[in-house]
Order: sequence, then C-alpha cells, then structure tokens
Amino acid sequence: MVRVAVVGLGFMGKTHLGIYAKLSNAEVGAICDIRREVLEAGGLDTGGNIQTAAANLDLTRIRAFTEYQALIDEGGFDVVDLCVPTHLHVDYAVAALERGYDVFCEKPLTLDLESARRMTVAAGNSDRLCAVGQCLRHWPVYVEMKSLVDSGRYGAVRFAEFSRFSSPPTWSWDNWLLDPSRSGDAALDLHVHDVDTILNFFGLPTSVRSQGSVDSSSGISHISTVYGYPGKSVMSTGGWRCSSSFGFNMRAMLVLERATVEMDFSRQPVCTVYPEDGEKYPLPFGDGDGYYHELVGFVDAVEKRDPSRLVTVDAAADSVRVALAEIQSVRENREIVL
Repeated sequence: MVRVAVVGLGFMGKTHLGIYAKLSNAEVGAICDIRREVLEAGGLDTGGNIQTAAANLDLTRIRAFTEYQALIDEGGFDVVDLCVPTHLHVDYAVAALERGYDVFCEKPLTLDLESARRMTVAAGNSDRLCAVGQCLRHWPVYVEMKSLVDSGRYGAVRFAEFSRFSSPPTWSWDNWLLDPSRSGDAALDLHVHDVDTILNFFGLPTSVRSQGSVDSSSGISHISTVYGYPGKSVMSTGGWRCSSSFGFNMRAMLVLERATVEMDFSRQPVCTVYPEDGEKYPLPFGDGDGYYHELVGFVDAVEKRDPSRLVTVDAAADSVRVALAEIQSVRENREIVL
C-alpha cells in the first residue's frame, strides 16, 4: 500500500484525491493546504476546466496540515503529491526529495530554467522517484495517436497541429493562474501540454517562432508557434482568452503520407482516421483520463521501484525550456534557435 500526502487542494489536488480513493494500492495519509476551511470542508467539488474522475472521500478522517514543513517533518507517508501553484514547485519538491519521499509534481515543472535545473539536480542526486504530471502522455486518445504514428502504418507525418482553448481559469485560489509571476500565464501553464506532446511525438525541435497576445499583466494569454523539424510542418496554438461561455476544448490534426487523423474533444467520435485508401473509422482508445492513468502508473512505479513509464523531471524540463523559448520569441519578435 502506497501512502500519499496530497499538498494543495484546489482543482488538481481534489482531482488527485478522488483518483487515489479509487485505487486499491494507494491510501491518502495526509493532506495540506494553507486554507483551513478547505481542510475542514470534506468535499471534492473540483471546479476546473475539464471533467475528471471524482469520488466521495471523508477528508475529516485524514491528518490535515496548514504548513508544508510540518507535514514533511511529521511524515507517515511514502509519497508527496504536489498540486500547489507553479512558483512553489521547486522548493517543495526539493525539500521532499531531500527528506526521502517520492514525489509527484504537477505541471509545468517550474517557471524558469534555473528552477528546472535545481529540480533535475535534486532528482538526479536522490534515490527517490520524481514524476511530473504531463498528463497527455497518459491520456488514452493521445497514447493511441502516438502509437499509430510510431507504427508507420500510414507513413511519415507531414503536418501536425495541436491546440487547446479555454475560458479564463477564474476558479483558482487567489486567482493565481491569472498571475504570470505564479503560473507563467497560458503560454506556459496551459500551452505546456501541447509543447510536451510535440516533444513526445517528434523529439526536440531545432527552433521555434511564435506570436502571442501580451496582456496588461505582461503575461501571454494566447500563443501560436511553428516548430523547426526536418521533413514536416509542426504547429501549435492555444490560450485562455475565450469567452466565459466557451468552456474548454483540445484538438489535434495529423496529416500522414497515407492518412489524416483528426481529434476534437467537442465531437463524437473524438478521434477519426481518414485513410487514403479505405473508409474513415474512429480511432479506438481506452477509458479514463490522463490524470487517472498517470497516477495509476505512478503508484505502480512506487510499488515496483520502476520509473520506466514516468514522465521524468528531465523530460518535463525540456518542455519548459521549449515553452520559455516560445515566450522569448513572442517578446523579441524573432525565431529562437534551440
């Protein structure tokens, strides 16, 4: 049984609590949030921008802390699951690793390259597991799209575009998601999902060229990028400037030599393959979302001490590095060579 301490009970922290409640090999041993009223509420209403796995859980029966240091000092668990604002990731993760806990850290890894370097060094120096919540690597439809591409069944990819659009994330505690100094704004917090997917599908690009919408807060709430890859055109776009009635959607388009693949979460079927020869067909994929499958894999890795399926700190640091290069490209209005 893997004993977990969940730190931060916002949208993602409550989502994780709901998932752990469904797992037979995990048990939540402690929770931590600076808001005592959240710790005492006992509910799992997540809010957020996407439907997630939920479960009933009596939080009042779990050890609760309002101070992170007190939590890791007292212990009584194996894993620290960090669902705190991004600017806190590096200090919280390093402290947990140094105290001998395995760590699951939400995305994006950090806000800057120096913090990412601290994380990679700490993870490298530790004998503990450290995974990052780049959930699209575990989302069933993305997994199946990558499998189709890797199989070579329809030849090489010639064009790929990934996108996600959202209403402003006004549900976050203290409105931290809309504060670029704490979240990195949409260009990092939201867009890093597609950056990581592109790296997972195609490896590191040679360059990026981006355009974006710079807000009065100096954050970038919408970004569009062309990535440098030999033999193919790869693009992404997304942000959270959509109207409040829009909600959330994620999409992808892959044009291969002998087929086109279209994914759109606002449609049914979600993903369709259009072969050059033959009838179109829905791409089959499994149940559940990426949040669920990444935590199933993480708990399994902790039990077996096998990190092979985890999104590593190094991989997540690469995604941050590319996203930060895109932000630099917007601000300097030029191509950035990686």
